[in-house]
Amino acid sequence: MIVIPARWASTRFPGKPLAPIAGVSLIRRVYERAAQSRRAAAIYVATDDDRIEQHVLAFGGKVLRPEGDYQTGTDRIAAALQLCDEPFDIVVNVQGDEPLIDIGQVDALIELLSTPGSENDMATMACPLGNDEEFQARDVVKVVLDARDRAIFFSRAPIGSPDVALRHIGVYAYLRATIERFVALPQTPLERAESLEQLRALHHGFKIAVLRTTKPHLGVDRPEDVARVENELEKLHA
Repeated sequence: MIVIPARWASTRFPGKPLAPIAGVSLIRRVYERAAQSRRAAAIYVATDDDRIEQHVLAFGGKVLRPEGDYQTGTDRIAAALQLCDEPFDIVVNVQGDEPLIDIGQVDALIELLSTPGSENDMATMACPLGNDEEFQARDVVKVVLDARDRAIFFSRAPIGSPDVALRHIGVYAYLRATIERFVALPQTPLERAESLEQLRALHHGFKIAVLRTTKPHLGVDRPEDVARVENELEKLHA
């Protein structure tokens, strides 16, 4: 299953899920993109907001309503799973602000976890860094991999070198048992220092497979990002 966490409150862009992107709400664009998956049996939006729930139901989407204050999107998804009666072995967290996500790559993440004998607990994505400025930037999360393309370490600081480190893309697939175990674990000092919850997973020995992609997804973080995404959509439909 694919779960899309959606919150109304956002420091940089309040009400972002319902913001129109070329006439269609952001959350609907993400949902309909996710619905193109060949591997996901169901798509849900996880929200605690009435406006988002009503909007998703109005266009025929499914909603789960975990109530409470959650520290991370992963915590919200784990709570949403408790409300879902359908049995799913793999759960994918697709960010609600990425209307241009490559759904083929999401299916590839699912493949990484469903391949017999893979031993992977989680899977995520990474792409080459664009330049040295990205390598130095703290808002660009870097990851270094082992010989099997599993994550060794994530950091906001420069790690390795620009040729060795990759830019992390924050889409996660989890075995259901993994996400349930993960959210029961306490935060670690390194996780708090870096504000990166995936470091909790590495600390406790989870194996994180990393799918290599060519470029990051174009997301909507601030209101000014809307025009950039609309321009990209126009190119795709030209």
